Amino acid sequence: MPRFRVCKTFTVESGHMLSKHPDRCRFPHGHTRKVEVIVSSERLDENDMVIDFKALKLAVADYIERYDHAMAINSEDPLLPEILRVHPTSAIVFEGVDPTTEVIAKDLYDHVACILRDGFAGSSSTGIPYTIHANAVSLERVRVWETPSSWAEYGD
Repeated sequence: MPRFRVCKTFTVESGHMLSKHPDRCRFPHGHTRKVEVIVSSERLDENDMVIDFKALKLAVADYIERYDHAMAINSEDPLLPEILRVHPTSAIVFEGVDPTTEVIAKDLYDHVACILRDGFAGSSSTGIPYTIHANAVSLERVRVWETPSSWAEYGD
């Protein structure tokens, strides 16, 4: 059955270390990551939208933006204690896995899927209320661009 689809894009400056990588990617390095959140529905809502872009942004931006100027690292990386000593509030630790772009895409997908399943109520900086009704839309995928020519995605 045909579906309507929308995409909300976010950009973060994000670092990671891939301790299992045999080459330079095992060292701290960063990317300008573009994150695409693609949702769909068979029908439009009462405002003739799949979802209000502002509502989607309010619901997921804080979680995505925690990657901004942060260092993602495997909990088993031998440099983790030093990273935490130097920058204790800017590390995102992944339990037992390297924070590859694929792993980050899944992390973001799982978080957004929970929000869309459970619903969201919030308001803009001007106090306008925004709501996402539980199970009103389907999360199709989260795509994370590592470079302008390389991306990974997780989803259906």
